[in-house]
Amino acid sequence: MTDQAAVPESTHPPKSWARMWVPKIVLIILGLGAAYLIFTELIPQFGSFEQGWEAALSIPREWLIVIVVGAIASIAVYPLTAPAAIPGLGYKPAFIDRQAGFAISTGVPWGGGAIAVGVQYGILSRYKVPQKKAAAAVAADAVWTYLMTFGAPAFALVALFAIERRTVEGQFEIIAVIAAVAFLVSVIFIAIILRSEAGARRIGTLAQRVVSVIFRIIHKAPPDMVESVVGFHDTAAEMVATRWKQLTITNALAQFTPFVVLLGALYGTGAFDGELTVLEAFVAFSVALLLAAVPIAPGGLGTVDAALIGLLIYFGADAAQATAADIMWRAFAFFPQMIIGFGSLGFFAIDRKRLKKRDADQMIRG
Repeated sequence: MTDQAAVPESTHPPKSWARMWVPKIVLIILGLGAAYLIFTELIPQFGSFEQGWEAALSIPREWLIVIVVGAIASIAVYPLTAPAAIPGLGYKPAFIDRQAGFAISTGVPWGGGAIAVGVQYGILSRYKVPQKKAAAAVAADAVWTYLMTFGAPAFALVALFAIERRTVEGQFEIIAVIAAVAFLVSVIFIAIILRSEAGARRIGTLAQRVVSVIFRIIHKAPPDMVESVVGFHDTAAEMVATRWKQLTITNALAQFTPFVVLLGALYGTGAFDGELTVLEAFVAFSVALLLAAVPIAPGGLGTVDAALIGLLIYFGADAAQATAADIMWRAFAFFPQMIIGFGSLGFFAIDRKRLKKRDADQMIRG
C-alpha cells in the first residue's frame, strides 16, 4: 500500500486564517483581561506591589548573584532534554527546538502546546534529525513535561506531610489531589501504551470515546485518537525503553532549576527567617506552576502569580517577601526565557534559509 493510499483525502475545506486565529486571539485578549483583574483586584488583597518592589530591590548582592546564576542555569539546562532523547544531537538545534517550544506553548494559550509540537518537529527535521526520531523526541518530551508538571505537586505535598506533618487546606488541597490522581492514571496509561500496540489501541479507543463526547458538544469532528496513540507507541516505545533515565533526569532539571531563582529571592528577602521552609516554598512553586497548565492567559499570568504569592503567605512569608519572590522569578527566570524562545524562532527562520541555500549548493555541486 502506498503512502497516498494510506492517507484518506480530506472532505473538509481548509480553514481560513480568520477561522483559525480569530478565536485564539479573542481568548488571549479575554485571558489578559482576566490576568489584569487578578493583578489589580485579587493580588493586592495579599499586599501591595510597591512593598514587593522595595523588598526585591533590597535583596543583598550575594543573593542577587544566586538569582542570576540560577536564571542562567535554568535557561542553559532546559535544552538538554532534546539530546537526552536523541543521542548525538548538537546543543544548537536542541536549544532552538526547546526554547522555541517553550515560548509557543506558554505564550500562546488555548492550543499553544499543539502548535509548539508541530514547530519543534519542523525544527528538528530541518537540522537533519530523521522523521521518526524527531516525532518520538517531541512526543516523549511532551509526555515527560506533563508528568513532571502533575507529579511535582503530588510528591511535594506527600513529602510535606511525611516530613513536616503539614497539609495545604482549601482549594489548593483539591488541586493537589486532582494532580496526584492525574499523575497516577497517566503513568498507568502511558505504561500500557508503550508496552504493546494492542494496549495502545485499547487506550486510544477509550480516549476516542471521551473526545467524541466533547467534540459532539462543540459540533466538530473529533480527531482520530486511536491512530494518534498507536502512532505514539510506534515512534516512542523504543526511545523511552532505552532513554527513560536520561529523559527523567534532564526533564527534572529543566522543570526545577527555576526554583533556584525563587529560593534566592526568598533567602534574599529573609523569608526563611520565619516559619517558611524550603519544602513549603517548593510546594508553593510546584502547585503554582501546575496552574500554568490552565491556559487562561499567556504564561499563566495572574493565576500562577496569585497562587504562588498566596501559598507563600499561607506558609509563613509576609506579603512583601512573597510578592518580591514572584517578581524576581518572573523577571529573571520566566520572561527572559520567553524572550529567548521567540528570539530562537527568529534565528531559526534566518538559519533555515541558510541551510536551504547550502543544500541547494550541494545538489548543484553533486
